[in-house]
Amino acid sequence: MILLTLIKKEIKEFFRNKSDVIVMLIFPVILIFVMGKSLDDLMSVEKNIFNNKTIYYRINMPIHNKKNLQIFYDFMINFEKKTNVKFIENKNYKEAINDVNNNKAICFMDIYDNKINYFRNEKKESTESKIFRNLYEQYRRKYSFLQTISKSNLNQMTNLSNYQMKISLKDENINEEEINSYTYYTFAELILIILYISTLTSISMYKERFLHTMTRLKVSNTNRFNILASKIDLGIIIGLMQTLVVYIVSTKLLHVNWGDNLTYIMLVLISFIIFSSVLGIFISMIFHNQKTAYTVNNILIIIMGFLGGSYVPICLVKSSKITSFLCNIMPNYWANIALLGLHYNMETKYYIISILISLSLSLIMLIVGNFISKQRVGGNFD
Repeated sequence: MILLTLIKKEIKEFFRNKSDVIVMLIFPVILIFVMGKSLDDLMSVEKNIFNNKTIYYRINMPIHNKKNLQIFYDFMINFEKKTNVKFIENKNYKEAINDVNNNKAICFMDIYDNKINYFRNEKKESTESKIFRNLYEQYRRKYSFLQTISKSNLNQMTNLSNYQMKISLKDENINEEEINSYTYYTFAELILIILYISTLTSISMYKERFLHTMTRLKVSNTNRFNILASKIDLGIIIGLMQTLVVYIVSTKLLHVNWGDNLTYIMLVLISFIIFSSVLGIFISMIFHNQKTAYTVNNILIIIMGFLGGSYVPICLVKSSKITSFLCNIMPNYWANIALLGLHYNMETKYYIISILISLSLSLIMLIVGNFISKQRVGGNFD
C-alpha cells in the first residue's frame, strides 16, 4: 500500500507539470516527424546504392596466409550476389587511386599476405564507401566464427556466409526494399526520448531532498526500497505511455509496421526504460548539486543519442573505428539495433543482448549508487 501511495504521488506530480507532459509525450511524435522528413534522403539507402558501382582490388603475390584472401573472395562473391556492384582487379596502383579520388570507383583494396590496405577518396569519403567498409569489417570479424561452426560440414560454409551477408546488409539498413526513414526514426527517437526519463527521476530525487520528504518518509517507516521503487515505477509508467503514443501515431499516421515481434519489442523497451529510470536515480546519488547532475545527465544523453544512432544512421556513426567501438558499449545502441532486427524478423540474439545489458547496468548502478550515498555524511538522501 505504501508503494502504491508513493507511485500515485509521483504520477500526480508529473501531470501537474505541463512542460514535462509535453516533452515526454508530445515531443517524441514531433521529433520522429522532423527527423524522418529532414533525413529522408539520407535514409533512402537501398541495395541499388551500389548499382553499377566499381570496387578495385589488387592481389600482391605471394600470399602464404590464405585466410585473408579466402575472406575477401567469399565476401566478394556474396556481395556481388546481393548488390549490383562490380569487383574489378586492377594492378595499376596509380590508376586505381586516381579513379577513387575522381569518384569513378568506390574504393581500392590492396591485398597483401597479412594485411589489406583500403584506399578511399582522399577529399571526401562517399556514403557507399563508408557503408561498404563497415560491412567488410563486420564480415571479416564474423567469418572466423562461421568457419568454426562449419568445420564439421564444409558444404555449410557457403550457406552460412550467404546468411551472414543478409544480416550485415540489414544491419546497415540495406534491404530488398528502400528503407523508410520514418521506420528507422520511430525506434531511434523513441529510444532517445526514453533516455530523457532519467532527467525526471533525477529531478524527482532532488525534489524529495529539497522538500525533506525523504526524512519524513523514513520517519514514517517507509523503507529505502519503496522510495527507489516508486521512482523506477514512475519511469516505467511514463515510458509505457511514450511507447503507446508513438505506436499509435507511427502506425496510424506514418504507416510504420512494427512487425510480428511485439512481445520481444516490448521486453527490449521495458528493460531500457528501467535502465533510463535507474540512470537518473544513480546520477542523483553521485552528485550532490542538482545543477551539476542536470548538466552531466544531458551531456550523457547527447553522447549516447549520437552513438546510438538517434541523430544520424548507425552505419555512418560506425564508419569510424573509435565511434564503432563506443557504440558497442552503449545500451541504447543495442536497444536500437535490437528493435530494428525484430522489426525485420531477423534471426539474431540482439534483443537478448539488449535486455541483459540494460538490466545488468541498472543493477550495477543501484548497487554502486547506494554504496556511494551511504558513504556521505549522514548516509542518506538528505
